[in-house]
Amino acid sequence: MRGFLAVGAVLFLFTALAAGAELGSALSPESGSAETEPPSESALDVLIKNLVNEDVFDGKPYGLEKGNYVVARREKGILGTSGVVGRVRLIALRREDGIYDRALFLEITPGAPEVPPFLITLPSDVQGFDSKIEIKRFTALDRAEILLSLRSGRRGRERLLIIEAKEGGRVLYDSQTTKLPTIKGRFFDGYRAEVVAEGTSERLPIDLSNRKELYNKRLVYNESSGTLRSPVTVWGDRYEVFRPMDVDGDGLYELKGVLELYGVGRADRVAYVDATLKYAGGQWTVADCWLVPAEDLSRLPEPIRLR
Repeated sequence: MRGFLAVGAVLFLFTALAAGAELGSALSPESGSAETEPPSESALDVLIKNLVNEDVFDGKPYGLEKGNYVVARREKGILGTSGVVGRVRLIALRREDGIYDRALFLEITPGAPEVPPFLITLPSDVQGFDSKIEIKRFTALDRAEILLSLRSGRRGRERLLIIEAKEGGRVLYDSQTTKLPTIKGRFFDGYRAEVVAEGTSERLPIDLSNRKELYNKRLVYNESSGTLRSPVTVWGDRYEVFRPMDVDGDGLYELKGVLELYGVGRADRVAYVDATLKYAGGQWTVADCWLVPAEDLSRLPEPIRLR
């Protein structure tokens, strides 16, 4: 009981001293008179308010003009080597109808007291109201990256960004702009094809015998000899359905994705490539890949199975 009374007395004394200091400041000659308006919130006051109320964002500490900001998403996790849990918030611009459609910043609060919060400005064309934040490690165990996914509508294409969780953090991956390794090949005589991933030497065979009737009818092959009438390129234009996975269990995440491969036009889907991409040397490389027949989608891993 005495301990509680002592703590209460200390708190009361601290409060009284603080109140007296404020009153003295208000009555000092520099202040003019007791009727002077109270000082506006300092940057530290606003910063503390941002930290305490996770759904409130004020851009004042960051030198931002007043705006109709909204905390669209937030996530907590370990961002550095200190082991302290930090926080990431997606700051967006709210429209008059109450829906946000433009993501502006990532606010990073590292958690360690010696590192102040900071903002990372997102690309100007980043939009979407359905968002998700994940804290992962793609490049090294001693630093984290932010995986940000956004979808602009119920059927809109998902946009993925991987951003360094540090001041001036670079965008390491943007599903709309980042150039990824290509996987391409060509048809051969005997109703078969081969593809190879850029940066690798392994050739992946594709059996086209189940399309023999179609190719003969479309004059791709000579029906009597099974030889090609003219060269046909196997190609794929973009990866789909990327998901982060720690494939080899080393603590670093890779991107698992699917690339659709086409032959005689886009309607001729000859296979899927289940690819694992790893970030190394400042670029994404194919760490592993294998073919899945176009007729057997069930062989794709469940987390990246096409819908």
